[in-house]
Order: sequence, then structure tokens, then C-alpha cells
Amino acid sequence: MGPRYIKGDGRFYSFNVMDLFSHRVYIGAQRTKDDRQIASSLMRCWKTLGMPDFLKLDNELSFRGSNLYPRSFGRVIRLCLFYGVTPVFIPIGEPWRNGVIESFNDTYNRKFFRRQWFPSYAALKRQSKNFQRFHNKHHRYSCLKGKTPTEFVQEANFEPITLAPNTKLPQLDYVPDGEIVLLRFIRSDQKLDIFGEKFKVSKDLIYSYVKAVIATNMHALQIYSNDQLVETFEYRLTAPNETEYHLGLSMS
Repeated sequence: MGPRYIKGDGRFYSFNVMDLFSHRVYIGAQRTKDDRQIASSLMRCWKTLGMPDFLKLDNELSFRGSNLYPRSFGRVIRLCLFYGVTPVFIPIGEPWRNGVIESFNDTYNRKFFRRQWFPSYAALKRQSKNFQRFHNKHHRYSCLKGKTPTEFVQEANFEPITLAPNTKLPQLDYVPDGEIVLLRFIRSDQKLDIFGEKFKVSKDLIYSYVKAVIATNMHALQIYSNDQLVETFEYRLTAPNETEYHLGLSMS
């Protein structure tokens, strides 16, 4: 979320992640929303909360990569595939599909950022971690039967698989094998939007939600309706050279 501003010390973004099983959160302040910083924050999150099976995302450009090279994918998607995590992109323009983290972002804004004065970015980063620990230890959720995230994890005897503390961000100059999932609503024009590219689907899918799966190892785009495979498109991946890749990372 952001940008937010610290008087006299510039802008920052807050990288907020919630584990939907336990409602534990990870909070990481960063100066930009460049996808290298986001990937680095994601690595730190996985060292703390553990590795998920799925990562639910909105359609922010930093998460998906590049409008210029939509099939090359950015560092965030590549990192997920490298570690066997399936990125899931919610329908375009429907933020309520990620309502749990949106609700936490509101809590962060009201109960943390707007309630304190931060003399510096460094101070904000320290206090962010304090708020993270306070939330996980003290915030009670009705969906957890009144338990805090920490209590819920302890009572469930849940031990997440975490990345080793010294794990470095991999280079990833290729697209690993795996699946990328996009949930999309099909309107009357029959167009399916895949990171800005349009694919025309069957008229039977008009006014319905579909699950589009990019299978990177097969270079295929598979369309599912009600868990049934209904269409398949060829989807050849591209591998831009280093110059093209950095051009594709330009932020608006």
C-alpha cells in the first residue's frame, strides 16, 4: 500500500502480507514498489511466515512484470514459480476479492500509521515490526473463534516450512516451470484479459467467471469454467535480453 510520506524523510510503501490460515501478518516498509524490492520483501516474508501453496495478488504491474513484455513475467512471478508457489491474480477491478488483506491495510492505516509520528524512515521500519508482533500476539479474530493468530498457530501445532535465514534472492533469468492462475470475468465482447493481451473465448462464457491457467512448461493457456477445461490456447513464453528486461520494469 502507498505511497505514504514521512515528513522530512520522503515516501515509502508498506508491503503487507497475511497468512489466510492463521491471520498472521508480515509488514515490511520499502522505499519503492520496484519488483526487485517486492521480491526481496517476499523472501523475507517467507523466512518469517513460511512458504504458501498459493499467493493471492491483485493486478499491480509490479507483481506481474511488464506491459511491454507480458509473457516474460517479472521477478515476483518467477520467484513464486521457482519455489513452487502458485501466484493467483484476482479479477481486474475487484479489490474485494482480496478483502482480508484490504481490511488489514485499513487497520494498519488507522491504528498504526495515522496514530503515530515517525521522525524518520528508519524509525517507521522499527515500529512497523513492533506493530506486526503486536498484531500477531494480541489481535483477536472471530473467524479464529476469538483466538489471536499466535494462539491459533500454537493450538493447531502448525509449523510452517520457512526459507533458511541466509537464503539469497535467486537471479532467475528464465521462467521456471509451474502454473500462473488468473481469475477473470468475461463480458459481452468475449475478451479474456491476460496481463493486457486479449484472447477471444467462446460466447458460452459471456457474463461468467473463468479460471485461466498459464502452464509454463507446456506453453499453454488453459481456460476452466466450473473446474472443467473448456478451451486451450498456445501461449509461447518470451525471454527478453537484459536491456529489454530492464525496460520492461519501468514504473508508471
